[in-house]
Amino acid sequence: MNEFDVRLAEVADQDGINKLIRSPGVKWFGNIRPKFRGKDSLFQAYQTYRMVALSRQSSALVAYAELRNYPSIAALPTDCWLEWLSVRYCLTLSISWLNALFFNFCIYKNEYSMVLVEIIKEVFYRESRVCYLIAVRTPFVRQPSHFIESFDDLEKLSEVFYPKEFSSEKNSNTQALYIVDRAVLLPKMTYRKALAEDNDDIIALQEIEMPELREELGDYYIAEEVMRQDSEAEKSFLVVAETSNQCEETEMVLFLWMTTDIDILFYVRNYEVEAFGNLVKPVDGKSFHYETIPVSSVQRRAEASMFTTDALDDLDAMTILGGLQRVDSGMSVASLGKMKVSSIAGTIVDTHVSGDNKFYMRERLYSKFKYILEKLHSTGYYLRNEENVINFIYPAGKDIAGSAARNAASNVFLLKSIVARQDFTPRLFNAIVAMFCAYPDRDYCIMLIAANKKANRSYVEVLQYFMPVVSRPSSVCNLAEVYITHRSTIFGEISLYKLQKEDVSVVHTLALGKLSNEAISRDSTASSFSYCSKINERAELEHETHVLDAIMKDVLENEFSEFAVFTIRCGNSTKSAKENTSIGFVVLRQFHSHGQLFDHYHLPKHDTHLQRLRAEIISLRLHPLFVVSADLIFRDLARKTNFYDFFFISPFEGHRYTNDLKKMMMVVEPKTIKKAPVFFRVPNEQKKPRNKLNLPSPNYSKDYLIIYRHKLNPVKWFTNSKKLVIIGFSAVTKAFLRQLVFQWNSRDHKNSDNFTCLSWLQVTVICRAGVVEADYDSLFKCPYCTSTLGCYLSYQNESCFVRDCCVRLDFRYWVHFVPGKRAKVR
Repeated sequence: MNEFDVRLAEVADQDGINKLIRSPGVKWFGNIRPKFRGKDSLFQAYQTYRMVALSRQSSALVAYAELRNYPSIAALPTDCWLEWLSVRYCLTLSISWLNALFFNFCIYKNEYSMVLVEIIKEVFYRESRVCYLIAVRTPFVRQPSHFIESFDDLEKLSEVFYPKEFSSEKNSNTQALYIVDRAVLLPKMTYRKALAEDNDDIIALQEIEMPELREELGDYYIAEEVMRQDSEAEKSFLVVAETSNQCEETEMVLFLWMTTDIDILFYVRNYEVEAFGNLVKPVDGKSFHYETIPVSSVQRRAEASMFTTDALDDLDAMTILGGLQRVDSGMSVASLGKMKVSSIAGTIVDTHVSGDNKFYMRERLYSKFKYILEKLHSTGYYLRNEENVINFIYPAGKDIAGSAARNAASNVFLLKSIVARQDFTPRLFNAIVAMFCAYPDRDYCIMLIAANKKANRSYVEVLQYFMPVVSRPSSVCNLAEVYITHRSTIFGEISLYKLQKEDVSVVHTLALGKLSNEAISRDSTASSFSYCSKINERAELEHETHVLDAIMKDVLENEFSEFAVFTIRCGNSTKSAKENTSIGFVVLRQFHSHGQLFDHYHLPKHDTHLQRLRAEIISLRLHPLFVVSADLIFRDLARKTNFYDFFFISPFEGHRYTNDLKKMMMVVEPKTIKKAPVFFRVPNEQKKPRNKLNLPSPNYSKDYLIIYRHKLNPVKWFTNSKKLVIIGFSAVTKAFLRQLVFQWNSRDHKNSDNFTCLSWLQVTVICRAGVVEADYDSLFKCPYCTSTLGCYLSYQNESCFVRDCCVRLDFRYWVHFVPGKRAKVR
């Protein structure tokens, strides 16, 4: 039985850790000297993990450990340790940048030596891809007894490696490595096909999380499924995992139910799976079958097509019979036959219009305004339903076109059910590896979660390795939520490489994405706004591409450039960039304006003392399947750049840059109260040499900015326990949503100091069409009011607590907004 509780160390544990370090009767390994400086210095240096262990019997803190993705050797650069190992040691283990962590420091009480095993197990459970923990023992030097390290207990769990210069007779006092192997320490697991006699054990395992299955399917549904003899039986694959306990007895800890009985056409019609090859294998020049499938999609209207002067002029022109086209408009058409209307009583003041015609013109004007208001209140003005045709191509094989040929070409399998014993849940990554091993010829795995049911514990644990699939507009009711993952997401190693000349075209392709192959058609007859859905996106991409070109040129030609550019690749991290597949890139520079954020944002004052450099992410692109590896990317980026605090700044107005990982970064909460008057001193910008790229920086005192942050802390998710539906998007709704988003924030920064706090809200807001779009529109300018303080259209008349919900936050990343009117509440 486990006698210890092992968890992540928090700032509140500093007193207990400091007391443990200074108490008698303890053992340790690693550099203990900096720990005697006091508790305030314990958490200054970066560590990937800080773990503490508490005795369950006495609740006393009995151990503290620090682990990092590079060794604590001051003379060794953080990105050179793999070369150091290969040159100095003859290792028989396959160690890479990503499958190893360094055990830099650990201290524990003498009587609790077994706590070392529990700490190592907990680290392995948290880091599914880590196979080795490495501790470095320095050569023995005569020193006081309270500085002498002890590796006796660690040696029992690890394999010891000595450098090449070691000699037991001539040179025995050398450095040494203590390497703990995951496969040796953790209990062995055995996967096998489920048998009919496993029925009772599987049902007992499932009944803890899904008791409704037994009531719905009976007491023997597992045995019935295993013993099926029909033609569809071979499509199901039931697997159980077993381990041995301390008494050498076999115990069932996991059950998997997978199937290849998947209707590919159903998912092509109802979900956007084109980015995943339509779930079929590639043709690769072979003969293929060809089908055309009609599908629906929703295109959101761009900001430039909603409330700008050109957009409203075009909307006005669409209501006038015989309106003349004008090519100088930014959109499409506008009428030249306009009338002058007085703001007093709405009277027509045109001198060339006779009195008899004014009545008809007034009626026409009323009809026009009525049409415009109805249009602005309609869902179709903001969302356009498009009917498209997908060219569904799949390998022909030996079958004629049809369901048999589609099944043979399928590249996906379905995880129908997964249930694990509660103490086995942290090891579910191994279950995903086993699933892909069961289907070596298929690259994708999907999971379904019913919209009206709550996901069980095992499903939630596995979802961290999956990404959601967007559903299409469909006539099918209660579509299930679909999640998908790829073989490369599970088996591939993600690594970063410095920009080279041949990578410029790769960055261009990744930056443009899907729009690189799309052509702008200005001659469409369907609608004057037919090409406007991506007008903002194209303009932003063109500007971002221009900036990226300038940055890449500066990086390649200037050895001392302030920018750093890395390509993100998947494959084998020990091989060159050419042998790995490009999946993204990141552009960053050092961030010097941290102190200017305190006026508007809730940041801890003690951040200023940290011994680490901060970075500003300019642009980051990443394939969506690898967003789940955000922690690995930031960790490797820190190792290569020595930046340990990453910021991304998204302005409400002006040019915006792309960051595909901002959902995995912590949003900094704006201050809820602002003192008046506030006087800002605009800092004098340092003059840069002419050969440096002058990228404009925002005005942190006046601009509305959304600040994202990642401090390399472990991720912790915060959510609401029940799904909520809110009607209306009023000021009260905004204030309530703000409380949900920042439920982790507090005055003492208890959570944000220890974790990367991410919000996952299960909230749906139903409001009238255009309300959300108008609140987040940054292009609208009232042409009549000189000041926004007296304009009733301005959202800035709300209190700052509510106002910042639309200018320093974006609820659309967390909340599902549905345009419509409430007809009835059941």
